[in-house]
Amino acid sequence: MVTVLRQLLLEDYGPFTRLDIELGDITIFVGRNNTGKSTALEAIELLLSSINDFKVATSNIDVLSNLKSKSRYLINLRSSKGLAIISGDVVDQGVKHSIEVRVTKGINGLGDLRDNVMQEVVKSITELTPRSQEILMEAFRRGLRDRLVHERKDVKNLPDAIKEFVDGVISVFSNHVSDLLMDAIFISTYVDGELLNVALPPLSEVGVSENIINELKGLGLNSFEAKRLVNIQLRKVISESQIIITGKRVKVEPIHIQHSSLYPFLIDDLSPDKQTELIDLLRKEVHYFYDYRGGGQVILDFNGNRVSVPYDLMGDGFKALVRMLSLIIMGIDVALIDEPETHLHPGFMEVITKYIVELGSLIVFSSLWPRSPLSSLITCLMRLRRVVFLIGLGWLGFT
Repeated sequence: MVTVLRQLLLEDYGPFTRLDIELGDITIFVGRNNTGKSTALEAIELLLSSINDFKVATSNIDVLSNLKSKSRYLINLRSSKGLAIISGDVVDQGVKHSIEVRVTKGINGLGDLRDNVMQEVVKSITELTPRSQEILMEAFRRGLRDRLVHERKDVKNLPDAIKEFVDGVISVFSNHVSDLLMDAIFISTYVDGELLNVALPPLSEVGVSENIINELKGLGLNSFEAKRLVNIQLRKVISESQIIITGKRVKVEPIHIQHSSLYPFLIDDLSPDKQTELIDLLRKEVHYFYDYRGGGQVILDFNGNRVSVPYDLMGDGFKALVRMLSLIIMGIDVALIDEPETHLHPGFMEVITKYIVELGSLIVFSSLWPRSPLSSLITCLMRLRRVVFLIGLGWLGFT
């Protein structure tokens, strides 16, 4: 049994200079737009997923991939340290573990880890894909033909010539890795003070120097081949996240997290037994719902007249209810729910509240101002469970 996160500390993370807050069984961040509510939810997700290879409960999308469009803003723009910290404690089997996630700008900020990280990234980038090998061999054959026909030079040792050519290309990539990583964001996780992993989110914000293209052209590749080769080899770090270094494994059970607003959800994503459980709940709570068929068809019943409607065409209120009920039946440890009042009908608030108080998980909401439709849900929750309110104060934090 994992009891998660009673205290959350953010230092220079996102808009927060320092945020040190206590979390309850149910915590509600309340505030106007741009007060940091969603950022605080994402910080919790990043912290708790870091011990589970940055995965959430029901999606193949890793948490780091969702950071690629905002990586340059993870560290407070007013900070000169180039470092942000998220930390908190989890209790697993009665043992408390301290988790700390460090967000570092630039490879030089990694200190003693720098050389190991550099070595692993270089290895990843310079490991040629089959398509890259085809490009290089085509360029080599063209260059060989030019040497034989135009320069009338004989190539006596063909294997050595190929190796020299490929080594030259690899050297170009190796020499430019440090430039590529100079402003990259790195995520390092420590559990009880020991390194667990170092990860590299996608480098979508990092530009590729034109020098690397020119140097590859100097080796005999044409402009198209050079650009294609760069795109293929750098795709690993530009488009995909990577866990670069794995440190000492710790005996902490993975924490099952679901962030309701960041990840696509389909009923078909659930296991058959969970689908059945969800369908039973929907039948109980939605009078016009009859059944769900694989492939995304919802069967509705209006006074005995049944119609089949694609799930995608169902209203936002129904989809919001399905997402919320799915959180309840998945057996997750932490539910992060960003502005449930956006689509959830007031009538469904009472339904959700009834199940939430029985869930036994850590639940964190973010909401707009207290006068929103969520107030009915909040009122019910306050009667039944311990609720901690955190009122947004703009970019100053929460109280």
